Amino acid sequence: MERIKILLATYNGEKYIQEQVDSILNQTNVIVDIVVGDDGSRDGTLDIVKNKYPEISITKNTPGTGSAAKNFLKMVANLRFEENFEYVAFSDQDDIWLPEKMNKAVQLLQQEKRDLYCSNLTKWDMGTDIFSELKKDFPQKEFDFLFEGGSAGCTYLFTKKFAKDLQDFLKTIDSSDWKGFSHDWLVYFFARSRNYKVIIDKNSYIHYRLHQENVHGHLNKLSWNTIKEKSSEVFNGYYQNHAKNYIKYLNKNSEAYSIYQQFLKGYIARNKVILKYNTELMRDKKKFLIFAVLNLLKF
Repeated sequence: MERIKILLATYNGEKYIQEQVDSILNQTNVIVDIVVGDDGSRDGTLDIVKNKYPEISITKNTPGTGSAAKNFLKMVANLRFEENFEYVAFSDQDDIWLPEKMNKAVQLLQQEKRDLYCSNLTKWDMGTDIFSELKKDFPQKEFDFLFEGGSAGCTYLFTKKFAKDLQDFLKTIDSSDWKGFSHDWLVYFFARSRNYKVIIDKNSYIHYRLHQENVHGHLNKLSWNTIKEKSSEVFNGYYQNHAKNYIKYLNKNSEAYSIYQQFLKGYIARNKVILKYNTELMRDKKKFLIFAVLNLLKF
């Protein structure tokens, strides 16, 4: 059976942590090794882990990294590759994994000869107890990595070699002033810009909780407040901010670099490049249309 290192990021997660850990330990046909990176929990999260799962390794970030994204990537940076594992996966503290999640991901990576796996999710609205699909498996586009990630990081599984190369890449990253820094987007950007092969599974093996305490989950719930928040982000330079950071890690002779250059030049150049590359910039046509309209409205 394949051995998988599970990187579990925690912060004040006592309400859900036991259910999540149990669902990870119940994975079938794989061997899991959970590593917890805690970002300064002030509740009973670590007591639950220590008392119920003494075999789980815990690292406390002192001081805390300040975000789940930085916490996850710190765990990647601390991976020891002499240890016995073949794959690495990210885990949030508040979801539920179906028993076949890891095994299905490993099978797909092996069958399709890919380096990074991600998938659709099943949204679990805690307010209504309704389950619905969060679709991420739109066909990959040539330059989608410039403007979006592959899926939620909690669906990611990648090979040991990919993890080692990612660890080396992280040594070059400065995220100290990177507003809205995202580990799932960064990992997808790294994969696609370095010609690694990515697969986005049409299936979902995760119940992805939507509640007010999680960092980005509420933004996947369709509501007027979500629309306003996402529109406000665009008008406040969300994509420009990320482009200014990501462009540092692209080959200056690449077409991707040129796209970012034009996008950052100003209103006319930005909208020209959006028109030129069209849906090659995003997988979901509806999402791209909203992106294009908002950029037309942003002066």
